[in-house]
Parts: sequence; C-alpha cells; structure tokens
Amino acid sequence: MGGIDGWDGGEPGRFAAFRELHACEPAASLAELIARRPDAVVVTVRPALIAATVARVLRAGLPCFVNKPAAASARALAELDRAVAGHEERFLTSSVLRFAPAVVDLAERLVGQRVLGARALVRHDIAGFLTPERAWQDDPTEGGGTLVSLGLHGAELLDAVAGPGARAVAATRSVLVHPATRSEDTGTILVGWPDGRPGTIEVSGAGGEEVYEVAAQTGDGVHTIRLGGAPDWQEALGYRATMRTILAMAGGAASPLPWSRSRAVLECAVDAAAMARA
Repeated sequence: MGGIDGWDGGEPGRFAAFRELHACEPAASLAELIARRPDAVVVTVRPALIAATVARVLRAGLPCFVNKPAAASARALAELDRAVAGHEERFLTSSVLRFAPAVVDLAERLVGQRVLGARALVRHDIAGFLTPERAWQDDPTEGGGTLVSLGLHGAELLDAVAGPGARAVAATRSVLVHPATRSEDTGTILVGWPDGRPGTIEVSGAGGEEVYEVAAQTGDGVHTIRLGGAPDWQEALGYRATMRTILAMAGGAASPLPWSRSRAVLECAVDAAAMARA
C-alpha cells in the first residue's frame, strides 16, 4: 500500500486543513480518485453526498468505510441501502467506539452470558458543532443534530456489548446550555430488543468532561466500562483499531460488521431524533 490520495468532496477549505496534517496527493474529482485504484476509500463527505459517493466507490470494486453518521434521516438511510446492496462485504460504517479495546474486551467477557439490559452515556460538548464551518452537524435537516451525531455512539455501544436488534422506543430532547443550537444539547433515548430487554442512551452535548460509558446488566451484576483518553486517546477510543480494520479490508478482508447490523444502529439514532422532534 502506498500513500494517501484525496478528493475534497466539494469542501476545499476542509481538504486544505487535512493536507496540512497529512501528506496527500489530491485528485480533481471522485472519478479521478477512483481511477487511481486506491486500496480502500474512507468517505467523509457531508450526509447528502454519502449515498451517491458510496455507490460509485463500491461499484468500482473498492472497499469503503464511511465516517459517522452515514445517514441523518430515514430517506438518506434508504438511499444508502440501495448504494450498498450487493456490496455488503466491502462496506463498513461504524462509530470508532465499537473497536475501542475496552469495548471489545467487555463484549468478549459477556459471550455466553445473558445480558438483561444495558445503558450508555455519551457526553461530548457540541460547542464545536455551532461554529460556522461545522454548523451543518447541528442542523437536523443536514447532519441530523445532536441526537443523531452523539446518539449513534450510544447505539453502537449497546449493539456491541448487548447484541443486535435494539430499536428506539421513545426519546426526549432539551436545550439546557447552548441556546444557539438548531437541534438539542441534551437527550435520552429508550431502546428495546425484540426479546423484551430494555436499554437507555443518555446524550449530553452540554459541556464538561468528554465521557463514553457503557454498562451491561447480567445475572451476576453490572459490568461497566468508561472510555478514557489517556495516555493514548486514539487507541483508547478505537481510532487506531478502526484504521487497522480498514487496512485489513484494503488487503482483501470482508467487513467485520454486517450491513444489517450497522444499518440498525443508524436507524436507532435516526428514529430517536424523529421521535423526539415529533
């Protein structure tokens, strides 16, 4: 595998900032980038462009990873369904937290145990989403808002440690600290698994320490982990493991996460946001 090729996705300023940090050979268009036959493609364009971009990458036979959120609405999720169809083994989208070592370890320790319920806490200040260059993330019609951006992390954590199938049952939203938000800075999502198990996702974008926590209740007690940033936050939060997974796909490995499962995580967050705003 060689160096990094890149395309600006219609955002030259953002691409320029990326190139200041990483050596990158720019392509004039997505078509030119695909023609270079990269080993894998990481898609970070805005949600409105994701489905069309993914479709072109996958139809070219290239492994594709999409940074979250891969869809910010039910309509966008349906479009992504069509783009991925027939190429599921070459496609991956996930919160990096799924690959965090502590999450992987907890999921392995729970194998063979009956998880009776689970909860997740996602605390990440949304002040950055309120700046002009990132305001699209706070816009419910474009980036999905806080319940999608942060709620997806919580849904991913619940899926990873308690298993697939959880769906949003109810959701609430509030604006407590950031009056400029176009979405919300606080929310709670109630989820349920088909077998009746309950779960909750607490979302806080209202400031304070960045925290990602998940707890699973079993017959012998509650198993809780809290993801921290020190000493290596890129390792602790799953960034490095996610990149190792992408590199494995570039080498020919299939996606480790079925599309049906990652789709359910996306649907949980998207449905919760719609419920809270109804």
